[in-house]
Amino acid sequence: MAEAVPSPPLFAAPRLSMWLRGRRESLREEALRQLDAGLLWLVTAFGAGIAAFFTWPVDPWPWVGPALGSLAVAIVIWRRRLDGVVFAAAMVLAVGAGLTAAQVRVSSVDAPVITQEIGPLEVRGRVIEVEREPGRTRVILDRVRFESSVVSRKPVRIRLSLPSRHGAPRVGDVIAVDAVLRPPERPVVPGGFEYQRYLFFERIGALGYTLQPWELKRAQAEEGMSAQARQTIENLRRDISDRILAVIPGDAGAVAVALVTGEQSLISEPLQEAYRVSGLAHLLSISGVHMSLLAAAVFVLVRRTLALWPAVALRLDIKKIAAWAALAATSFYVLISGMSVPAVRAFIMVAVVMIAVLVDRRAISLRSVAMAAVVLLALYPEAVVGPSFQMSFMAVIALVALYERVSLRPHWRGPDGEVRVMRAVLIYVAALVVTDLVAGSVTSLFAAYHFNRLPAYSLIANLVAAPLTGLWIMPTGLLALALMPLGWDAPVLALMGAGVDAVNGTAIAVAGWPGAEVHVPPMAPWAMAGAAAGLIVVCLWRGTLRWIGVIPLVVAMMQPWLASKPDVVMDESGRVVAVSDSGGRLALLPDRRDRFVRSVFKERYGASREAWPKPGETNPDLGLACDAAGCVLQRNDIRLTLAWSQAAVAEDCGVADVIVAPALFDVSCRSSRVIDRGDLWREGAHALYLGSGRLRVQTVEDETGDRLWSRQPRPRRRAETARTEDLDNAD
Repeated sequence: MAEAVPSPPLFAAPRLSMWLRGRRESLREEALRQLDAGLLWLVTAFGAGIAAFFTWPVDPWPWVGPALGSLAVAIVIWRRRLDGVVFAAAMVLAVGAGLTAAQVRVSSVDAPVITQEIGPLEVRGRVIEVEREPGRTRVILDRVRFESSVVSRKPVRIRLSLPSRHGAPRVGDVIAVDAVLRPPERPVVPGGFEYQRYLFFERIGALGYTLQPWELKRAQAEEGMSAQARQTIENLRRDISDRILAVIPGDAGAVAVALVTGEQSLISEPLQEAYRVSGLAHLLSISGVHMSLLAAAVFVLVRRTLALWPAVALRLDIKKIAAWAALAATSFYVLISGMSVPAVRAFIMVAVVMIAVLVDRRAISLRSVAMAAVVLLALYPEAVVGPSFQMSFMAVIALVALYERVSLRPHWRGPDGEVRVMRAVLIYVAALVVTDLVAGSVTSLFAAYHFNRLPAYSLIANLVAAPLTGLWIMPTGLLALALMPLGWDAPVLALMGAGVDAVNGTAIAVAGWPGAEVHVPPMAPWAMAGAAAGLIVVCLWRGTLRWIGVIPLVVAMMQPWLASKPDVVMDESGRVVAVSDSGGRLALLPDRRDRFVRSVFKERYGASREAWPKPGETNPDLGLACDAAGCVLQRNDIRLTLAWSQAAVAEDCGVADVIVAPALFDVSCRSSRVIDRGDLWREGAHALYLGSGRLRVQTVEDETGDRLWSRQPRPRRRAETARTEDLDNAD
């Protein structure tokens, strides 16, 4: 009798269970592999903690950061071994450290701010910064003194705009001038650039202007070694700029000044716009290209020169001597460049490379980028929310991650040692194209978030301008800088100016091409944060799961075009009013005032081709009909009235679902939702979204929150007021 074969169990899926067990083990191994990049992830967590601090709607409790750190330390002590739990605790500790660093920085820069416009009155102070522009000069005054009965606590610093015809003072001068002072302004549109926050970290408590000449009270008033050093550096920058402008006239000289000293304010606005539209604006900022060229030139020159002396070359390590020389040269360059965020980041990267040469370690890696980020964020945590930090660091992370995985070892010489010129040129062009594609793709997302624009022909423009800058302009500029103390710099500066003219012509030509700029609708902060997180995962993760980071990148690219667009936007003064067309672009109420506000509206939302209807006319594409008393917008079953007079309010009260009276105070109408001048004054600019029977109101106050730098001397709206209202149930 044959032996019975046992039947398989009910859940006979050995292959499936083995596959799941294998996947679980592989996922565990891939997670453990991240410990090799532990420093990179800890730095990322540190930056995330700082970013969380700045995105909080209110000032976080001071104990949050230390509490997270204490919890993490307790977990590490409890575990007593290095594993995934301890690594997660270390990440929590890094987040807490980021929160604490931001809070310490905020506490250290907190300074008084005036609450209302005052003046004209005599203001006296010490000049600590001078920024020259076409037609005016901006100065920052420290140790400010003035007499005013309405100001109890005087600002530590103020920023004044002086007419250029009266000349520009020098850093260290004590000046007096009759000026009108006003408090820092809120963002022009909801979600716009927070100028208040920028001024807060500069400790500037008032802005001012004057039409009168300034008077010099005392020259060179800096005290203390650090103050004198700063004064010397700033005045050296001024002298270098003046020398360049004396040899290279016009915009070419202004661009040359920007490349050498970092002073971009002298460039005319049309040329700056051409650089932005063509995608060449990054060349104006002193960053990795400029710093690496200087370091490489000094390193090679010193090393080759010392190699000519056998007595020195055989007894000393000339490679390390060259590294010290390059480090000294870049230190001087970052000081005269104004120490902007890209310049400091580039200097730290170059310093890490040179230190690696000195200690015989690998020079360029993601760890060096992480070290640069830690140093910069520890000193200036607020940089994490700025476009300079985001664009420069993200581009560098992507490039270093690419070149760490793809080894590019160009062979410039053939078997017999001859130089293969065509191969060298092709390799250089290929590397330039790859670098521009990677860096341009990465920075485009952040440029879209901050500036709402994308250059369409950036690759073409950079293929022309980048070699000119790297091989012609910067070498001649650095040589001229070295020859300037000897007075032999004029011919070299003239040669530099010719190269700058070529790049300026490229920028202007490319900016004039059809469709050179693509407008991007406003991107949500969460989409930008998701894009940053996805990019970091792609670049830092060890294993195949890195490609999960592509998902938030794709979502971020789609979000601006999928999000709802505001139907009506009004500025804080109520003078600039706009209605969107079917594409979300704004048609502006005709007016010649507030040009700056109107330009911000156009840049953020785009300018509609539809014209605002004149009194007695109707624009069906906008859904807008106007008469002398106001305009009526009919959209998505909502009737909105723009009332220019009290009579228009009385006529449409109860008829319109929403009445907007941007020029009237204390408008009363129980039967309609009313937004008047008082609402704009209290809450800042408004953006109205007309849904199907529902009104959503977005204000500047909603976006900025109740932070130390955004508090205004205005009564706040009651917390219980609804931000989204059902118009069908309105009284």
